[in-house]
Amino acid sequence: MEKLKRELEELGNLNARLGALIDYLVNEKKLMASKANHIFMLDMQDYVAAMNQFAPSESKISVTPPEIKQINHLLTQQYELLKLVERDYTRLEASGKLPEDLTFDESKKKYFRRLKIINQLLLQDNIFFQSMLDAKKISGNIRIGEKKSWLQRIFRR
Repeated sequence: MEKLKRELEELGNLNARLGALIDYLVNEKKLMASKANHIFMLDMQDYVAAMNQFAPSESKISVTPPEIKQINHLLTQQYELLKLVERDYTRLEASGKLPEDLTFDESKKKYFRRLKIINQLLLQDNIFFQSMLDAKKISGNIRIGEKKSWLQRIFRR
C-alpha cells in the first residue's frame, strides 16, 4: 500500500519534470518553427496535463538547456512506473487490502491504460523529434499558403 503511494508520488514528480522541460521547449522559437516539432510539443503538453490529473504533483522544477535530451529518459521512467503501479494495484486489489483513497473505478482504469498507450506513442514520436534536434533539420520558417513569385513580391500582390 505504501509502495503504491510512493510510486504514484514519483510518477507525479517525473511528470512535473517533464512538464517543466516541455514548457521550456515550447518557448524556443527556433524549435517551434518546425510544424512537426510544434505538433509533438502540443501532444506532449496534452500528455503532461492528462498525467497530472492521474498523478498530481506540487513540485516546481526549473530546466536547463542540456536537459533537452531528457524527454526519452523521463517517458521511459514513467512507463516503467506505470507498469509497477498497475502490478501493485492489481496485487492489492486481489488481496482485498486496497484502501478507499486508492480505489479506481472502471473509467479511471481505462484512463490509466490509455496513458500507458499514449506514453508509448510519444516515445516513438520522440525518436523523430530527437533526430531533428541532432541533425539540426529545424527550419526557421513555416510557410502557409502558396509561394509567391518574385514579381508578386515586388508588387505585393
